[in-house]
Amino acid sequence: MQLGRSSKDIINSYPYWSRLNSLLRCIFTIMLSALSYYLSTEYWYFSWIALLLLCLYALKASSSFTFLTGFFSYLLGSSNPHAVLPLIVYWPLIVINATLFASVLAIFRHIAVRWKGRDTSFIFACGLTAQEFIVSLYSPHGAVHSIAYTQISNPSIIQIASITGIWGITFLMALIPASIALAYHYPQNRRITIKTNLIPVSLLLFTILFGFYRLHTPLEEPSIKVGIASISTNFEQYAAVAANRDEQQVTATIQRYIQKIDLLAQSGAEVVLLPEKIITIEKYDDNFQRLFNTAQNNKVNLIVGVTRKDDRNFYNSAYIFSPVGEVLLEYDKKHLLPAFEGRYTSGTKLGIIDKWGIEICKDMDFTQPALDYSKQGVNIVFVPALDFHDDGWSHARVAIMRGVEGNYAVARAGQWGLLTLSDSRGRIIDVVSSDVEDGTGAILVGRVELGQGKSIYSKLGNSFGWLCLGIFIILIIIPNKSKIREMKIWIAELLKKRHSRL
Repeated sequence: MQLGRSSKDIINSYPYWSRLNSLLRCIFTIMLSALSYYLSTEYWYFSWIALLLLCLYALKASSSFTFLTGFFSYLLGSSNPHAVLPLIVYWPLIVINATLFASVLAIFRHIAVRWKGRDTSFIFACGLTAQEFIVSLYSPHGAVHSIAYTQISNPSIIQIASITGIWGITFLMALIPASIALAYHYPQNRRITIKTNLIPVSLLLFTILFGFYRLHTPLEEPSIKVGIASISTNFEQYAAVAANRDEQQVTATIQRYIQKIDLLAQSGAEVVLLPEKIITIEKYDDNFQRLFNTAQNNKVNLIVGVTRKDDRNFYNSAYIFSPVGEVLLEYDKKHLLPAFEGRYTSGTKLGIIDKWGIEICKDMDFTQPALDYSKQGVNIVFVPALDFHDDGWSHARVAIMRGVEGNYAVARAGQWGLLTLSDSRGRIIDVVSSDVEDGTGAILVGRVELGQGKSIYSKLGNSFGWLCLGIFIILIIIPNKSKIREMKIWIAELLKKRHSRL
């Protein structure tokens, strides 16, 4: 019998029990953090909790267990069907991001243990921000993967996006949990703890104060009354109309939308927005003319998403019809959904008329062309869209965030998702579910104050993302400078020996 030793010490003295204990802690952390990340789609604070749990675990676990925990937490948490759909399209991006996230977490753990916690929260914050930023530049899905979108219901925090883009939000979301975890793990030196957390806390306070200031600054632009509509349809009906296989169904679809337009015009809407690809048209055919006449008869600006075909190509297009019988704008979608929109030809031009902008669904997943609209002083962007039922909120919040970044209002019509209207501060004026099967469809009418465009972010571009990447690289190099010095000495000696042989 071993006296003077606790049961924990005795258990940990046996390698098998020690490994089992480590594995159980790993599984428990994965479950809690993945669940928190899963819930963050609806409740913004859970994403902060998920990152805090992972940082706390990383400082107590081995590098290998830290990597595995980070990988599976991100993988399982991001597989929430309300976050991205369809998974058959997004799963490669989720796996890549899970690998990169786990790598950043493992690097943070390695350097934090070596430095004993000194300012290493910036390694995790800059690393995670740089990871999201670089992936957004090369991913076919743009910046849709960012954890920053979970904060759309946290209005004081998201205002920083008007300066830094979503990268400033991601940075703060990683910095604060990492700082708390370090303070908890290394409590011995209170002076170092206070010094380490002074900058993170100051940045958090600045962000909140800036958010309050921006939210309470009056908007100087006028307001407009916007009507948004969609009709109830299942996939089979939608596909038949989109392919013009059933002329009777196409006629019925147009007639149902005309009724919605009439109703919205009677409610005082100055602009009516319809979803993406509601019908297939050839320019100036009968279906095109019916929509044209409806806008003229109701004296409203009508924005409608259609599949347009010419002699050779198909385009995912949007038109603006004026109240006096003009086609003000024809815009072709720039960012097509892989696998689902292979037959379409992508557009190359911006869709701007006066101070209105047009983007179509997936275009809003990218920081471009959204920033270009802001540079041009656009005050509202209209977005015909097509969602996949469960992802209605996640895609709507991406579009709302683009409005905060660009300082313009956003009206979005998501078939099988949500109809949303938000201002340049990300405040939701109204939201209505369009994923209904009762045959009536959905409408939204709301008055929104317009933004001004020309945000600071549109002028600075992605400077903050590049800054985080640079700082991350520098902070990785600093703790290894002794090894670099040893390598330089070794190389010099090797060259000296070679020279002496010659």
